[in-house]
Amino acid sequence: MLTDFGALTDLQKKVWSLQVSKQGRDDNFWMSNGFMGSSTDDTTKPIQKVTELTKTERGTEAVMPLVGDISGGVVGDNQLEGNEQPILADAQTIRIDQLRNGVRSKGRMSEQATVLRFRVQAKDVLAFWLADVIDELMFLTAAGRAYTVNTDGSTRAASQLPSLAFGADVAAASTNRIMFAGAATSEATITAADTFTWDLVTQAKAFAKRKRIRPIRAGGKSYYILVLSTEQCRDLEKTADYKSIQAQAMPRGLDNPLFSNAKKIINEVVIYDHQKVYNTLGLASSLRWGATGTVHGAQAMLMGAQALGYASLDDGSPGMDESDNTDYGNRPALGIHRIIGMLKPQFKSKFDANAREDYGLVTIKTAAASS
Repeated sequence: MLTDFGALTDLQKKVWSLQVSKQGRDDNFWMSNGFMGSSTDDTTKPIQKVTELTKTERGTEAVMPLVGDISGGVVGDNQLEGNEQPILADAQTIRIDQLRNGVRSKGRMSEQATVLRFRVQAKDVLAFWLADVIDELMFLTAAGRAYTVNTDGSTRAASQLPSLAFGADVAAASTNRIMFAGAATSEATITAADTFTWDLVTQAKAFAKRKRIRPIRAGGKSYYILVLSTEQCRDLEKTADYKSIQAQAMPRGLDNPLFSNAKKIINEVVIYDHQKVYNTLGLASSLRWGATGTVHGAQAMLMGAQALGYASLDDGSPGMDESDNTDYGNRPALGIHRIIGMLKPQFKSKFDANAREDYGLVTIKTAAASS
């Protein structure tokens, strides 16, 4: 017989929060694949994690610094004093906001289960929700698409996500960091034949190097991360070049989370695919890409280090909230909250006339039919 819907102890809440956090990381694409840096000082991963707050004119925010390369120098006995170079090239702030959600029991008779079962079920549901929302927001941030839309291009309905503080800083893909398939030069000029090919992989890698996008270092080697939509990956795998080049692929089972879930690792490019890569599958005909708006498309990403910034102001675990004050304790409720922020950094590039460009990311737009 159910008699105890009492509140959890502080220790139980901590354990529960850690379990939700671990499950959330397992479900989250960006975190489960080792893309997240371990601290503010770790600038070697696609996502730089910022954990320190700074007072700014807009309030309390997280600051993401860029430590740039230096030039100049002196030779011989020429004086060095007074000719030193600054190493902090630029910095951007990440606004923070709170995400919350909760679930409520239907009541003792409806549930016919223990409090523990309700909490286990709540943990599963809330962990997946948190991972899914963070995934969605990070894919939109990387793509430079407003939170008013879903990752399939459709309009987001009945959601408070567009009002997140850091949503105001989502920046469209910068002009000099965009590539198109085939002869296309814009979304409007993409044709159905402009699908993802192996040539685009090699071109994007060379483009990233030319623009000095810093690769990720792992096992003493340099790599770029390529994330395709499900449809782009399908198109790539159909090409003869890709089929023949697979003989050069490295084994996925390398001792590094960056590699373990990858589709392939070829020529220092680690290839992933994910259904939340921005695409037009949710848009009606005439609103897609191509001259008449009828071509489905998708927006792949080639990433190096510091492609995204992520602010997390706790120990990595979401906070847990419990309420038994619902119908005299008959319908207990559990909730979680997480204070985060995210940003795609854009810094001035000396390789593009000092224009502000996506710092660690190349956008690749192609046709990507639904079937």
